[in-house]
Amino acid sequence: MGCPGKEDPIEEVETKLKDGLANGEWSSASTAGGFENYTSFKNFLYTFEVAAANQVVSFELISGDINVQYTLFDPIGNRVETSTQGRQISSPYTAKSPGIYRIVVSADRRAIGKFSLKVTGTKAGIEPVSFQALRSETQNWGPLGGGAGKKTFKNHFYTFEVVEDNSAIDIELLSADTEVSLFLYDNLGALVTARQSSRYEYILYAVKKGVYTVMAGTDSRGSVGNYNLHIFGKTKNLKRVSSSSETKSEKWNAGKIGEILHIYSIDITSDANSPLDIELASPDVNVVIELQDKSGDNIGGIYGAQKSQFYLSKDLPKGSYRIQVRPSGTLGGSTSGGKYDLTVAGQFANLKKM
Repeated sequence: MGCPGKEDPIEEVETKLKDGLANGEWSSASTAGGFENYTSFKNFLYTFEVAAANQVVSFELISGDINVQYTLFDPIGNRVETSTQGRQISSPYTAKSPGIYRIVVSADRRAIGKFSLKVTGTKAGIEPVSFQALRSETQNWGPLGGGAGKKTFKNHFYTFEVVEDNSAIDIELLSADTEVSLFLYDNLGALVTARQSSRYEYILYAVKKGVYTVMAGTDSRGSVGNYNLHIFGKTKNLKRVSSSSETKSEKWNAGKIGEILHIYSIDITSDANSPLDIELASPDVNVVIELQDKSGDNIGGIYGAQKSQFYLSKDLPKGSYRIQVRPSGTLGGSTSGGKYDLTVAGQFANLKKM
């Protein structure tokens, strides 16, 4: 399914650039990026040009709402000055060389407030650094909840593209309902980094150009609720990765275990390797799950004595597979029957009882 989000070419703030003057605002919809996060586009990044060596450039940063700070980078990217934190900061700087400088205005992570920045002594004022804010809008993990910090399609996956080498992306996941997990994968599917355990998690990371994947999950399996995913940076094309979830409600009749096996066929449809999340629950008996290839050879499973079990497979190639479910017990013995629900989440089709 496509992501019902939006992409903003520049974050929705009023920024006026005239004679080296910029006005900016962090709102509840787009809060600040953090004092130490100099590369985050949740802060405000500007560039200006110095015409000659030893040029004195003066900065005046004011906020009536919150403490703010500026950080200055020279033309080769070295951090050359970081101001104090406060509501009124002014300071001159003597540029050692001509060229394009970058200044970052920051505030505490998730702070809300306005500021004004005045820069004098530049060649032609200051310019904002463009970026995109990608947003999922409000999403929900559904009635069965998310899949915790595991690679599973009980969680939600998104792809997006980074369009500039060595630029920082700031990814945040927040939920008012439950603790979350946030995972970032590269274009080869390798895990880059992850964060989890609170209701707000973020990843700030410098990456190369390419397509990346984010997993937006819960911290605990089965936790339910809404969430919002935001990505700030030199990015585009946020898309939800398609997946399915299906439940089969059936009943085992009492008898010998070998006679009451239920087997389902299923087709993994993704061209890329993809995991299956298989959950089996019964109010009556302990249960067993086995995943097999199309020939019936065992791939893996869960055999413990519990009435609710789940098995999360490794990434599997496109093709046909079988899911075998049965009451727990000794093969060849007898068992009482019972009702069960089989729920499968993943990139699949044609879940059918054989």
